[in-house]
Amino acid sequence: MAAGAAAATAAAIAARRARRRSGRPPELGAPAEATPTREQLQDMLGSLSEAVTVTDTERRMRYANQAAADLLGCATPEELVAQPLGTIFAQWESTHEDGRPMRAEDVPSYKIVNGQPAEPLLTRIVHRETGEQRWRLVKAAPLRGSSGETMAVSVIEDVTEAKEAELRQRFLAQAGSTLSSSLDYEETLQRVAQLVVPGLADWCAVDVVDASQRLHLVAVAHVDPGKVAFARELRQRYPPEPDEDTGLYGVLRSGRPELYPELPDELLEQGIEDREQLAMIRTLGMRSVMLIPMQVAGRTIGVLTMVSAESRRSFNEDDLVFATDLARRAATAVENARLYTERAAAAQTLQESLLPTRLPTMPAWALASSYAAGDTTVEVGGDFFDVVELDEGFLTIIGDVTGKGVQAAALTALARHTLATAARFDPSPAAVVSLLNDVLVHRTEISLLTVACAHVVTTDGGARLRLTSAGHPLPVLLRPGQRPTTIGPPGLLLGITGAARWEQSEIELHPCDTLLFYTDGVTDTPSGGERFGEQRLLDALPDAPAEPGEIIGAVQRALLEFQVGDVVDDRAMLALRLVGVGEGPELDSAAHEPKVSVT
Repeated sequence: MAAGAAAATAAAIAARRARRRSGRPPELGAPAEATPTREQLQDMLGSLSEAVTVTDTERRMRYANQAAADLLGCATPEELVAQPLGTIFAQWESTHEDGRPMRAEDVPSYKIVNGQPAEPLLTRIVHRETGEQRWRLVKAAPLRGSSGETMAVSVIEDVTEAKEAELRQRFLAQAGSTLSSSLDYEETLQRVAQLVVPGLADWCAVDVVDASQRLHLVAVAHVDPGKVAFARELRQRYPPEPDEDTGLYGVLRSGRPELYPELPDELLEQGIEDREQLAMIRTLGMRSVMLIPMQVAGRTIGVLTMVSAESRRSFNEDDLVFATDLARRAATAVENARLYTERAAAAQTLQESLLPTRLPTMPAWALASSYAAGDTTVEVGGDFFDVVELDEGFLTIIGDVTGKGVQAAALTALARHTLATAARFDPSPAAVVSLLNDVLVHRTEISLLTVACAHVVTTDGGARLRLTSAGHPLPVLLRPGQRPTTIGPPGLLLGITGAARWEQSEIELHPCDTLLFYTDGVTDTPSGGERFGEQRLLDALPDAPAEPGEIIGAVQRALLEFQVGDVVDDRAMLALRLVGVGEGPELDSAAHEPKVSVT
Protein backbone atom coordinates (compact mmCIF):
# COMPACT_ATOMS: atom_id res chain seq x y z
CA MET A 1 0.00 0.00 0.00
CA ALA A 2 2.95 2.34 0.60
CA ALA A 3 3.82 1.95 -3.07
CA GLY A 4 0.55 3.71 -3.92
CA ALA A 5 1.62 6.93 -2.26
CA ALA A 6 4.99 6.68 -4.00
CA ALA A 7 3.28 6.21 -7.34
CA ALA A 8 1.11 9.29 -6.85
CA THR A 9 4.19 11.32 -5.97
CA ALA A 10 6.08 9.84 -8.92
CA ALA A 11 3.33 10.92 -11.28
CA ALA A 12 3.50 14.50 -10.11
CA ILE A 13 7.32 14.54 -10.24
CA ALA A 14 7.31 12.99 -13.69
CA ALA A 15 4.95 15.63 -14.96
CA ARG A 16 7.06 18.44 -13.53
CA ARG A 17 10.27 17.02 -14.98
CA ALA A 18 8.67 16.53 -18.39
CA ARG A 19 7.40 20.11 -18.31
CA ARG A 20 10.87 21.46 -17.61
CA ARG A 21 12.42 19.40 -20.41
CA SER A 22 9.84 20.39 -22.99
CA GLY A 23 9.68 24.01 -21.98
CA ARG A 24 5.87 23.97 -21.90
CA PRO A 25 3.13 22.47 -19.75
CA PRO A 26 1.88 18.99 -20.63
CA GLU A 27 -1.40 18.63 -22.42
CA LEU A 28 -2.70 15.32 -21.13
CA GLY A 29 -5.82 15.50 -23.25
CA ALA A 30 -3.90 15.90 -26.53
CA PRO A 31 -3.10 12.97 -28.85
CA ALA A 32 -0.03 10.98 -27.84
CA GLU A 33 1.92 11.73 -31.01
CA ALA A 34 1.51 15.51 -30.51
CA THR A 35 3.07 15.72 -27.07
CA PRO A 36 6.31 14.05 -26.00
CA THR A 37 5.39 14.81 -22.42
CA ARG A 38 2.52 12.36 -22.59
CA GLU A 39 4.83 9.70 -24.00
CA GLN A 40 7.33 10.23 -21.24
CA LEU A 41 4.57 10.04 -18.64
CA GLN A 42 3.21 6.91 -20.30
CA ASP A 43 6.64 5.27 -20.23
CA MET A 44 7.17 6.09 -16.58
CA LEU A 45 3.75 5.09 -15.24
CA GLY A 46 2.86 2.37 -17.71
CA SER A 47 5.13 -0.17 -16.03
CA LEU A 48 3.75 0.41 -12.52
CA SER A 49 1.74 -2.43 -10.99
CA GLU A 50 -0.54 0.12 -9.32
CA ALA A 51 -3.37 1.60 -11.33
CA VAL A 52 -2.79 5.30 -12.03
CA THR A 53 -5.34 7.72 -13.46
CA VAL A 54 -5.52 11.48 -13.94
CA THR A 55 -8.88 13.26 -13.82
CA ASP A 56 -9.75 16.94 -14.30
CA THR A 57 -12.23 19.26 -12.66
CA GLU A 58 -14.99 18.02 -14.96
CA ARG A 59 -14.36 14.47 -13.75
CA ARG A 60 -13.03 13.49 -17.15
CA MET A 61 -10.26 10.94 -17.24
CA ARG A 62 -7.23 12.50 -18.94
CA TYR A 63 -4.80 9.64 -18.42
CA ALA A 64 -4.71 5.98 -17.39
CA ASN A 65 -1.95 3.40 -17.38
CA GLN A 66 -2.29 -0.24 -18.36
CA ALA A 67 -2.74 -1.36 -14.74
CA ALA A 68 -5.74 0.97 -14.45
CA ALA A 69 -7.22 -0.44 -17.64
CA ASP A 70 -6.79 -3.99 -16.35
CA LEU A 71 -8.29 -3.10 -12.97
CA LEU A 72 -11.32 -1.36 -14.46
CA GLY A 73 -12.05 -3.99 -17.08
CA CYS A 74 -10.70 -2.40 -20.28
CA ALA A 75 -8.26 -3.82 -22.81
CA THR A 76 -6.15 -0.69 -23.20
CA PRO A 77 -5.66 2.68 -21.48
CA GLU A 78 -7.08 4.38 -24.58
CA GLU A 79 -10.30 2.37 -24.27
CA LEU A 80 -10.57 3.33 -20.61
CA VAL A 81 -9.93 7.05 -21.22
CA ALA A 82 -12.53 7.10 -23.97
CA GLN A 83 -15.31 5.98 -21.63
CA PRO A 84 -17.26 8.43 -19.45
CA LEU A 85 -16.21 8.06 -15.84
CA GLY A 86 -19.78 7.46 -14.70
CA THR A 87 -20.15 4.56 -17.11
CA ILE A 88 -17.06 2.85 -15.73
CA PHE A 89 -18.05 3.01 -12.09
CA ALA A 90 -21.74 2.31 -12.71
CA GLN A 91 -20.81 -1.35 -13.17
CA TRP A 92 -19.90 -1.58 -9.50
CA GLU A 93 -21.79 -1.04 -6.28
CA SER A 94 -19.39 0.87 -4.04
CA THR A 95 -19.54 1.25 -0.28
CA HIS A 96 -17.30 2.44 2.52
CA GLU A 97 -15.65 -0.11 4.78
CA ASP A 98 -18.52 0.22 7.27
CA GLY A 99 -21.12 -0.37 4.55
CA ARG A 100 -22.21 3.22 3.92
CA PRO A 101 -22.95 3.97 0.25
CA MET A 102 -20.15 5.73 -1.60
CA ARG A 103 -20.89 9.27 -2.84
CA ALA A 104 -19.02 11.13 -5.57
CA GLU A 105 -17.85 13.74 -3.07
CA ASP A 106 -16.24 11.00 -0.94
CA VAL A 107 -13.77 10.06 -3.69
CA PRO A 108 -10.24 11.47 -3.13
CA SER A 109 -9.92 12.77 -6.72
CA TYR A 110 -13.14 14.79 -6.28
CA LYS A 111 -11.76 16.37 -3.12
CA ILE A 112 -8.43 17.17 -4.76
CA VAL A 113 -9.87 19.01 -7.76
CA ASN A 114 -12.16 20.93 -5.40
CA GLY A 115 -9.26 22.11 -3.26
CA GLN A 116 -9.99 19.84 -0.31
CA PRO A 117 -7.59 17.57 1.56
CA ALA A 118 -7.98 13.94 0.60
CA GLU A 119 -7.20 11.03 2.91
CA PRO A 120 -6.69 7.53 1.48
CA LEU A 121 -10.03 5.80 0.96
CA LEU A 122 -10.72 2.09 1.39
CA THR A 123 -13.75 1.02 -0.59
CA ARG A 124 -15.61 -2.24 -1.09
CA ILE A 125 -17.01 -2.80 -4.56
CA VAL A 126 -19.31 -5.51 -5.87
CA HIS A 127 -19.82 -6.07 -9.58
CA ARG A 128 -23.51 -5.67 -10.29
CA GLU A 129 -23.67 -8.53 -12.80
CA THR A 130 -21.18 -11.12 -11.57
CA GLY A 131 -21.34 -10.46 -7.83
CA GLU A 132 -17.53 -10.32 -7.69
CA GLN A 133 -16.37 -8.50 -4.58
CA ARG A 134 -13.16 -6.49 -4.40
CA TRP A 135 -11.48 -4.11 -1.96
CA ARG A 136 -9.63 -1.07 -3.31
CA LEU A 137 -7.50 1.56 -1.66
CA VAL A 138 -7.57 4.92 -3.46
CA LYS A 139 -5.03 7.72 -2.90
CA ALA A 140 -4.83 11.01 -4.75
CA ALA A 141 -2.41 13.93 -5.16
CA PRO A 142 -2.79 17.27 -7.00
CA LEU A 143 -1.27 17.92 -10.43
CA ARG A 144 -1.26 21.27 -12.19
CA GLY A 145 -2.64 21.10 -15.76
CA SER A 146 -1.57 23.08 -18.85
CA SER A 147 -4.08 25.84 -18.26
CA GLY A 148 -3.33 26.08 -14.57
CA GLU A 149 -6.22 23.91 -13.54
CA THR A 150 -5.77 21.46 -10.68
CA MET A 151 -6.08 17.85 -11.71
CA ALA A 152 -5.97 14.74 -9.54
CA VAL A 153 -3.50 11.91 -9.88
CA SER A 154 -5.14 8.83 -8.35
CA VAL A 155 -3.47 5.56 -7.46
CA ILE A 156 -5.83 2.60 -7.05
CA GLU A 157 -4.56 -0.51 -5.31
CA ASP A 158 -6.43 -3.79 -5.25
CA VAL A 159 -6.06 -4.88 -1.62
CA THR A 160 -8.69 -7.63 -1.77
CA GLU A 161 -6.39 -10.43 -0.68
CA ALA A 162 -5.00 -8.55 2.31
CA LYS A 163 -8.39 -7.16 3.36
CA GLU A 164 -10.19 -10.49 3.11
CA ALA A 165 -7.43 -12.14 5.13
CA GLU A 166 -7.86 -9.45 7.77
CA LEU A 167 -11.64 -9.83 7.78
CA ARG A 168 -11.40 -13.61 8.01
CA GLN A 169 -9.04 -13.44 10.95
CA ARG A 170 -11.33 -10.93 12.62
CA PHE A 171 -14.31 -13.16 11.91
CA LEU A 172 -12.57 -16.27 13.26
CA ALA A 173 -11.68 -14.38 16.44
CA GLN A 174 -15.30 -13.29 16.84
CA ALA A 175 -16.55 -16.77 16.01
CA GLY A 176 -14.14 -18.25 18.54
CA SER A 177 -15.49 -15.94 21.21
CA THR A 178 -19.05 -16.88 20.24
CA LEU A 179 -18.27 -20.60 20.25
CA SER A 180 -16.87 -20.38 23.77
CA SER A 181 -19.66 -18.18 25.12
CA SER A 182 -22.14 -20.94 25.90
CA LEU A 183 -22.31 -24.66 26.57
CA ASP A 184 -25.63 -24.86 24.75
CA TYR A 185 -24.15 -25.84 21.41
CA GLU A 186 -27.37 -25.42 19.43
CA GLU A 187 -27.72 -21.83 20.59
CA THR A 188 -24.02 -21.22 19.93
CA LEU A 189 -24.15 -22.63 16.40
CA GLN A 190 -27.15 -20.44 15.62
CA ARG A 191 -25.10 -17.41 16.64
CA VAL A 192 -22.24 -18.51 14.42
CA ALA A 193 -24.60 -18.97 11.47
CA GLN A 194 -25.88 -15.45 12.02
CA LEU A 195 -22.27 -14.17 12.04
CA VAL A 196 -21.71 -15.74 8.62
CA VAL A 197 -24.72 -13.94 7.11
CA PRO A 198 -24.52 -11.70 5.13
CA GLY A 199 -20.81 -10.89 5.15
CA LEU A 200 -19.59 -14.31 4.06
CA ALA A 201 -22.69 -15.93 2.60
CA ASP A 202 -26.39 -15.23 2.03
CA TRP A 203 -27.44 -18.47 3.70
CA CYS A 204 -25.80 -20.54 6.41
CA ALA A 205 -27.01 -23.80 7.91
CA VAL A 206 -25.52 -26.23 10.42
CA ASP A 207 -26.49 -29.90 10.69
CA VAL A 208 -25.25 -32.05 13.56
CA VAL A 209 -25.42 -35.83 13.94
CA ASP A 210 -27.85 -36.93 16.64
CA ALA A 211 -27.86 -40.11 18.73
CA SER A 212 -29.45 -42.09 15.88
CA GLN A 213 -26.71 -41.00 13.43
CA ARG A 214 -29.18 -38.79 11.58
CA LEU A 215 -28.40 -35.22 10.62
CA HIS A 216 -30.38 -32.74 12.66
CA LEU A 217 -30.69 -29.11 11.48
CA VAL A 218 -29.69 -27.07 14.52
CA ALA A 219 -29.08 -23.66 12.90
CA VAL A 220 -30.09 -21.72 9.81
CA ALA A 221 -29.58 -18.04 9.07
CA HIS A 222 -30.59 -15.49 6.44
CA VAL A 223 -31.12 -11.74 6.67
CA ASP A 224 -34.83 -12.30 5.99
CA PRO A 225 -36.57 -14.14 8.89
CA GLY A 226 -39.32 -15.21 6.49
CA LYS A 227 -36.80 -17.06 4.37
CA VAL A 228 -35.39 -18.76 7.47
CA ALA A 229 -38.87 -20.11 8.25
CA PHE A 230 -39.22 -21.19 4.63
CA ALA A 231 -35.89 -23.05 4.76
CA ARG A 232 -36.92 -24.91 7.91
CA GLU A 233 -40.22 -25.86 6.33
CA LEU A 234 -38.39 -27.08 3.23
CA ARG A 235 -36.09 -29.24 5.34
CA GLN A 236 -38.99 -30.68 7.30
CA ARG A 237 -40.91 -31.59 4.14
CA TYR A 238 -37.90 -32.86 2.20
CA PRO A 239 -35.22 -34.15 4.59
CA PRO A 240 -31.96 -35.34 2.98
CA GLU A 241 -31.76 -39.01 2.12
CA PRO A 242 -29.25 -40.93 4.28
CA ASP A 243 -28.13 -43.10 1.35
CA GLU A 244 -27.28 -40.23 -1.03
CA ASP A 245 -23.74 -40.23 -2.43
CA THR A 246 -23.40 -36.45 -2.50
CA GLY A 247 -24.89 -33.64 -0.49
CA LEU A 248 -25.12 -33.62 3.30
CA TYR A 249 -24.93 -37.36 3.92
CA GLY A 250 -22.30 -37.79 1.22
CA VAL A 251 -20.08 -35.27 3.01
CA LEU A 252 -20.88 -36.87 6.37
CA ARG A 253 -19.73 -40.29 5.20
CA SER A 254 -16.72 -39.26 3.15
CA GLY A 255 -15.48 -36.46 5.37
CA ARG A 256 -14.64 -34.48 2.23
CA PRO A 257 -16.08 -31.04 1.43
CA GLU A 258 -18.08 -30.27 -1.68
CA LEU A 259 -17.63 -26.97 -3.51
CA TYR A 260 -19.99 -25.83 -6.25
CA PRO A 261 -18.63 -22.50 -7.57
CA GLU A 262 -21.58 -22.32 -9.92
CA LEU A 263 -24.93 -24.02 -9.41
CA PRO A 264 -26.71 -24.03 -12.77
CA ASP A 265 -30.38 -24.93 -12.97
CA GLU A 266 -29.48 -28.03 -14.98
CA LEU A 267 -27.64 -29.45 -12.00
CA LEU A 268 -30.68 -28.93 -9.78
CA GLU A 269 -32.91 -30.68 -12.30
CA GLN A 270 -30.57 -33.66 -12.45
CA GLY A 271 -30.47 -34.05 -8.68
CA ILE A 272 -34.10 -33.35 -7.75
CA GLU A 273 -36.83 -35.51 -9.20
CA ASP A 274 -39.75 -34.10 -7.21
CA ARG A 275 -41.13 -31.17 -9.20
CA GLU A 276 -42.61 -29.41 -6.14
CA GLN A 277 -39.35 -29.72 -4.24
CA LEU A 278 -37.43 -28.39 -7.24
CA ALA A 279 -39.75 -25.39 -7.46
CA MET A 280 -39.27 -24.60 -3.77
CA ILE A 281 -35.48 -24.86 -4.01
CA ARG A 282 -35.44 -22.60 -7.06
CA THR A 283 -37.06 -19.86 -4.99
CA LEU A 284 -33.93 -19.82 -2.81
CA GLY A 285 -31.97 -18.46 -5.77
CA MET A 286 -28.84 -20.44 -4.96
CA ARG A 287 -25.84 -19.43 -7.05
CA SER A 288 -22.89 -21.10 -5.31
CA VAL A 289 -22.69 -23.65 -2.48
CA MET A 290 -20.14 -25.10 -0.06
CA LEU A 291 -20.75 -28.18 2.10
CA ILE A 292 -18.03 -28.54 4.72
CA PRO A 293 -17.62 -31.46 7.15
CA MET A 294 -17.40 -30.59 10.84
CA GLN A 295 -14.60 -32.82 12.03
CA VAL A 296 -13.03 -33.45 15.41
CA ALA A 297 -10.63 -36.22 16.42
CA GLY A 298 -10.96 -37.84 12.99
CA ARG A 299 -14.76 -38.02 13.18
CA THR A 300 -17.32 -36.05 11.20
CA ILE A 301 -20.04 -34.88 13.57
CA GLY A 302 -21.92 -32.50 11.29
CA VAL A 303 -21.98 -30.42 8.12
CA LEU A 304 -21.70 -26.66 7.68
CA THR A 305 -23.46 -25.29 4.59
CA MET A 306 -22.85 -21.86 3.04
CA VAL A 307 -24.91 -20.60 0.12
CA SER A 308 -24.47 -17.59 -2.13
CA ALA A 309 -27.73 -16.29 -3.58
CA GLU A 310 -28.69 -12.62 -3.66
CA SER A 311 -25.08 -11.42 -3.60
CA ARG A 312 -24.37 -13.48 -6.76
CA ARG A 313 -20.96 -14.31 -5.37
CA SER A 314 -19.14 -17.46 -6.51
CA PHE A 315 -17.25 -19.33 -3.81
CA ASN A 316 -13.68 -20.38 -4.58
CA GLU A 317 -10.96 -22.56 -3.07
CA ASP A 318 -9.85 -19.78 -0.69
CA ASP A 319 -13.40 -19.56 0.62
CA LEU A 320 -13.44 -23.31 1.11
CA VAL A 321 -10.21 -23.25 3.14
CA PHE A 322 -11.62 -20.54 5.36
CA ALA A 323 -14.97 -22.30 5.80
CA THR A 324 -13.15 -25.54 6.68
CA ASP A 325 -11.32 -23.74 9.48
CA LEU A 326 -14.61 -22.36 10.79
CA ALA A 327 -16.27 -25.80 10.59
CA ARG A 328 -13.39 -27.37 12.52
CA ARG A 329 -13.75 -24.80 15.31
CA ALA A 330 -17.49 -25.29 15.41
CA ALA A 331 -17.03 -29.06 15.63
CA THR A 332 -14.64 -28.68 18.54
CA ALA A 333 -17.14 -26.45 20.35
CA VAL A 334 -19.94 -28.98 19.80
CA GLU A 335 -17.80 -31.86 21.03
CA ASN A 336 -16.67 -29.91 24.10
CA ALA A 337 -20.27 -29.01 24.89
CA ARG A 338 -21.33 -32.63 24.53
CA LEU A 339 -18.51 -33.89 26.73
CA TYR A 340 -19.28 -31.24 29.31
CA THR A 341 -22.95 -32.15 29.29
CA GLU A 342 -22.16 -35.84 29.70
CA ARG A 343 -19.67 -35.17 32.50
CA ALA A 344 -22.08 -32.76 34.17
CA ALA A 345 -24.84 -35.36 34.07
CA ALA A 346 -22.50 -37.98 35.50
CA ALA A 347 -21.32 -35.56 38.19
CA GLN A 348 -24.89 -34.65 39.08
CA THR A 349 -25.85 -38.30 39.35
CA LEU A 350 -22.82 -39.02 41.53
CA GLN A 351 -23.45 -35.93 43.67
CA GLU A 352 -27.07 -36.93 44.21
CA SER A 353 -25.95 -40.39 45.30
CA LEU A 354 -23.84 -38.78 48.04
CA LEU A 355 -26.78 -36.88 49.52
CA PRO A 356 -30.03 -38.27 50.94
CA THR A 357 -32.84 -38.39 48.41
CA ARG A 358 -35.13 -36.98 51.09
CA LEU A 359 -34.97 -36.23 54.78
CA PRO A 360 -36.88 -38.57 57.09
CA THR A 361 -40.18 -37.54 58.68
CA MET A 362 -39.98 -37.67 62.46
CA PRO A 363 -42.57 -36.81 65.08
CA ALA A 364 -42.05 -33.43 66.79
CA TRP A 365 -39.40 -32.28 64.28
CA ALA A 366 -39.35 -30.16 61.13
CA LEU A 367 -36.30 -30.51 58.88
CA ALA A 368 -34.98 -28.67 55.83
CA SER A 369 -31.74 -28.82 53.86
CA SER A 370 -29.99 -27.21 50.90
CA TYR A 371 -26.98 -27.93 48.76
CA ALA A 372 -25.41 -25.56 46.22
CA ALA A 373 -22.42 -26.39 44.04
CA GLY A 374 -19.76 -23.75 44.32
CA ASP A 375 -19.07 -23.22 40.60
CA THR A 376 -20.12 -24.32 37.12
CA THR A 377 -17.50 -27.05 36.68
CA VAL A 378 -18.47 -30.68 36.46
CA GLU A 379 -16.37 -31.77 39.45
CA VAL A 380 -18.23 -33.41 42.33
CA GLY A 381 -18.08 -31.42 45.54
CA GLY A 382 -17.09 -32.76 48.95
CA ASP A 383 -19.90 -31.36 51.11
CA PHE A 384 -22.39 -33.88 52.49
CA PHE A 385 -25.09 -34.26 55.13
CA ASP A 386 -27.47 -36.91 56.36
CA VAL A 387 -30.10 -37.67 58.98
CA VAL A 388 -30.00 -41.28 60.16
CA GLU A 389 -32.92 -42.76 62.09
CA LEU A 390 -31.84 -44.94 65.04
CA ASP A 391 -33.56 -47.17 67.58
CA GLU A 392 -33.31 -44.25 69.98
CA GLY A 393 -33.54 -40.86 68.32
CA PHE A 394 -31.59 -39.94 65.22
CA LEU A 395 -28.11 -38.88 64.14
CA THR A 396 -27.46 -35.68 62.16
CA ILE A 397 -24.30 -35.51 60.08
CA ILE A 398 -22.77 -32.68 58.10
CA GLY A 399 -19.25 -32.79 56.68
CA ASP A 400 -16.76 -31.47 54.16
CA VAL A 401 -14.16 -33.59 52.37
CA THR A 402 -10.93 -32.01 51.18
CA GLY A 403 -10.77 -31.71 47.40
CA LYS A 404 -13.18 -32.37 44.55
CA GLY A 405 -13.78 -34.95 41.87
CA VAL A 406 -14.01 -38.72 41.92
CA GLN A 407 -11.56 -39.20 44.79
CA ALA A 408 -13.47 -36.74 46.94
CA ALA A 409 -16.71 -38.50 46.02
CA ALA A 410 -15.30 -41.85 47.10
CA LEU A 411 -14.15 -40.38 50.42
CA THR A 412 -17.54 -38.71 50.92
CA ALA A 413 -19.36 -42.00 50.40
CA LEU A 414 -16.98 -43.77 52.78
CA ALA A 415 -17.43 -41.12 55.50
CA ARG A 416 -21.20 -40.92 55.23
CA HIS A 417 -21.82 -44.65 55.33
CA THR A 418 -19.19 -45.29 58.03
CA LEU A 419 -20.80 -42.70 60.32
CA ALA A 420 -24.29 -44.08 59.68
CA THR A 421 -23.17 -47.66 60.37
CA ALA A 422 -21.15 -46.79 63.48
CA ALA A 423 -24.11 -44.91 64.99
CA ARG A 424 -26.19 -48.08 64.95
CA PHE A 425 -23.71 -49.72 67.34
CA ASP A 426 -22.87 -46.69 69.50
CA PRO A 427 -24.73 -43.41 68.76
CA SER A 428 -22.33 -41.36 70.89
CA PRO A 429 -21.02 -38.68 68.46
CA ALA A 430 -17.52 -38.82 69.95
CA ALA A 431 -17.40 -42.60 69.42
CA VAL A 432 -18.79 -42.33 65.90
CA VAL A 433 -16.23 -39.71 64.93
CA SER A 434 -13.37 -41.68 66.48
CA LEU A 435 -14.28 -44.78 64.51
CA LEU A 436 -14.34 -42.82 61.24
CA ASN A 437 -10.94 -41.34 62.09
CA ASP A 438 -9.48 -44.82 62.62
CA VAL A 439 -10.70 -45.81 59.16
CA LEU A 440 -9.21 -42.68 57.56
CA VAL A 441 -5.73 -42.85 59.09
CA HIS A 442 -5.31 -46.44 57.88
CA ARG A 443 -5.98 -45.54 54.25
CA THR A 444 -2.94 -45.48 51.97
CA GLU A 445 -3.72 -42.00 50.66
CA ILE A 446 -4.14 -38.90 52.81
CA SER A 447 -7.84 -38.55 53.64
CA LEU A 448 -8.84 -35.38 55.45
CA LEU A 449 -12.34 -34.17 56.27
CA THR A 450 -14.32 -32.21 58.81
CA VAL A 451 -17.62 -33.29 60.33
CA ALA A 452 -20.18 -32.14 62.88
CA CYS A 453 -22.20 -35.01 64.36
CA ALA A 454 -25.17 -34.81 66.74
CA HIS A 455 -27.26 -37.51 68.40
CA VAL A 456 -30.77 -36.23 69.14
CA VAL A 457 -33.25 -37.96 71.43
CA THR A 458 -36.75 -36.55 71.94
CA THR A 459 -37.93 -36.40 75.57
CA ASP A 460 -41.25 -35.65 77.23
CA GLY A 461 -40.55 -31.95 77.57
CA GLY A 462 -38.13 -31.35 74.72
CA ALA A 463 -35.04 -33.09 73.42
CA ARG A 464 -31.51 -34.00 74.42
CA LEU A 465 -28.64 -33.30 72.03
CA ARG A 466 -25.12 -34.74 72.18
CA LEU A 467 -22.77 -32.92 69.79
CA THR A 468 -19.19 -33.37 68.54
CA SER A 469 -17.33 -31.26 65.99
CA ALA A 470 -14.19 -32.50 64.26
CA GLY A 471 -12.69 -29.41 62.63
CA HIS A 472 -16.12 -28.37 61.36
CA PRO A 473 -17.95 -25.05 61.90
CA LEU A 474 -20.07 -25.24 65.04
CA PRO A 475 -23.84 -25.35 64.56
CA VAL A 476 -26.03 -22.39 65.47
CA LEU A 477 -28.79 -22.57 68.07
CA LEU A 478 -31.78 -20.32 67.44
CA ARG A 479 -33.93 -19.92 70.57
CA PRO A 480 -36.94 -17.63 70.84
CA GLY A 481 -36.12 -14.44 72.69
CA GLN A 482 -32.35 -14.88 72.38
CA ARG A 483 -29.68 -13.98 69.92
CA PRO A 484 -28.51 -16.87 67.74
CA THR A 485 -25.33 -18.45 69.07
CA THR A 486 -22.93 -21.24 68.15
CA ILE A 487 -22.83 -24.28 70.41
CA GLY A 488 -20.51 -27.22 71.04
CA PRO A 489 -16.77 -27.75 71.53
CA PRO A 490 -14.34 -27.40 68.60
CA GLY A 491 -12.12 -30.35 67.71
CA LEU A 492 -9.35 -31.53 65.40
CA LEU A 493 -10.24 -32.49 61.83
CA LEU A 494 -10.27 -36.18 60.90
CA GLY A 495 -7.56 -38.16 59.15
CA ILE A 496 -4.46 -36.56 60.70
CA THR A 497 -3.59 -38.89 63.58
CA GLY A 498 -5.06 -41.94 65.26
CA ALA A 499 -4.20 -40.57 68.73
CA ALA A 500 -6.76 -37.76 68.63
CA ARG A 501 -9.76 -37.67 70.94
CA TRP A 502 -12.93 -35.62 70.58
CA GLU A 503 -15.11 -34.04 73.20
CA GLN A 504 -18.88 -33.98 73.02
CA SER A 505 -21.32 -31.57 74.61
CA GLU A 506 -24.82 -32.33 75.86
CA ILE A 507 -27.51 -29.72 75.32
CA GLU A 508 -31.17 -29.59 76.34
CA LEU A 509 -33.53 -28.40 73.60
CA HIS A 510 -37.03 -26.99 74.00
CA PRO A 511 -39.99 -26.56 71.66
CA CYS A 512 -39.33 -23.93 68.95
CA ASP A 513 -35.56 -24.34 69.30
CA THR A 514 -33.85 -24.64 65.93
CA LEU A 515 -30.38 -25.93 65.04
CA LEU A 516 -28.60 -24.83 61.86
CA PHE A 517 -25.71 -26.98 60.65
CA TYR A 518 -23.64 -25.66 57.72
CA THR A 519 -20.35 -26.13 55.87
CA ASP A 520 -17.60 -23.53 55.62
CA GLY A 521 -18.68 -22.66 52.06
CA VAL A 522 -21.29 -20.45 53.75
CA THR A 523 -18.91 -18.40 55.90
CA ASP A 524 -16.17 -18.40 53.22
CA THR A 525 -18.39 -16.78 50.59
CA PRO A 526 -16.24 -13.94 49.13
CA SER A 527 -16.96 -10.27 48.45
CA GLY A 528 -13.82 -8.49 47.28
CA GLY A 529 -11.23 -9.02 50.00
CA GLU A 530 -13.78 -9.98 52.68
CA ARG A 531 -15.50 -13.20 53.67
CA PHE A 532 -19.10 -13.59 54.80
CA GLY A 533 -17.95 -14.87 58.17
CA GLU A 534 -19.69 -16.20 61.25
CA GLN A 535 -20.97 -12.85 62.51
CA ARG A 536 -22.79 -12.02 59.27
CA LEU A 537 -24.33 -15.50 59.41
CA LEU A 538 -25.66 -14.86 62.92
CA ASP A 539 -26.96 -11.45 61.88
CA ALA A 540 -28.77 -12.97 58.88
CA LEU A 541 -30.78 -15.38 61.03
CA PRO A 542 -34.31 -14.29 62.03
CA ASP A 543 -34.97 -13.40 65.65
CA ALA A 544 -38.54 -14.69 65.63
CA PRO A 545 -39.30 -18.42 65.41
CA ALA A 546 -39.32 -19.55 61.80
CA GLU A 547 -39.64 -22.75 59.81
CA PRO A 548 -36.33 -24.45 58.91
CA GLY A 549 -36.85 -23.73 55.21
CA GLU A 550 -37.37 -20.03 55.96
CA ILE A 551 -34.17 -19.92 58.01
CA ILE A 552 -32.14 -21.44 55.18
CA GLY A 553 -33.82 -19.06 52.73
CA ALA A 554 -32.82 -16.05 54.85
CA VAL A 555 -29.18 -17.18 54.82
CA GLN A 556 -29.24 -17.77 51.06
CA ARG A 557 -30.59 -14.25 50.44
CA ALA A 558 -27.90 -12.73 52.63
CA LEU A 559 -25.22 -14.70 50.77
CA LEU A 560 -26.58 -13.58 47.41
CA GLU A 561 -26.51 -9.92 48.45
CA PHE A 562 -22.99 -10.23 49.85
CA GLN A 563 -21.30 -12.36 47.20
CA VAL A 564 -19.14 -10.76 44.51
CA GLY A 565 -17.84 -13.04 41.73
CA ASP A 566 -18.63 -16.61 40.79
CA VAL A 567 -15.77 -18.48 42.44
CA VAL A 568 -17.15 -19.88 45.69
CA ASP A 569 -17.00 -23.17 47.56
CA ASP A 570 -19.81 -25.71 47.80
CA ARG A 571 -22.41 -24.84 50.43
CA ALA A 572 -24.58 -27.23 52.43
CA MET A 573 -27.05 -26.40 55.20
CA LEU A 574 -29.23 -28.56 57.41
CA ALA A 575 -31.83 -27.04 59.76
CA LEU A 576 -33.82 -28.91 62.47
CA ARG A 577 -36.63 -27.38 64.53
CA LEU A 578 -38.30 -28.94 67.54
CA VAL A 579 -41.93 -28.11 66.82
CA GLY A 580 -43.39 -29.39 70.13
CA VAL A 581 -43.67 -32.38 72.44
CA GLY A 582 -46.56 -32.17 74.87
CA GLU A 583 -46.84 -29.20 77.19
CA GLY A 584 -43.38 -27.73 77.28
CA PRO A 585 -42.17 -25.21 79.88
CA GLU A 586 -42.74 -21.48 79.60
CA LEU A 587 -40.63 -19.96 76.85
CA ASP A 588 -38.79 -17.24 78.74
CA SER A 589 -35.17 -16.52 78.08
CA ALA A 590 -33.98 -17.16 81.63
CA ALA A 591 -35.44 -20.65 81.77
CA HIS A 592 -34.03 -21.58 78.38
CA GLU A 593 -30.35 -20.79 78.56
CA PRO A 594 -28.61 -23.74 76.88
CA LYS A 595 -27.38 -26.22 79.47
CA VAL A 596 -24.15 -27.59 78.08
CA SER A 597 -22.02 -30.28 79.65
CA VAL A 598 -18.76 -31.45 78.11
CA THR A 599 -17.63 -35.07 78.37
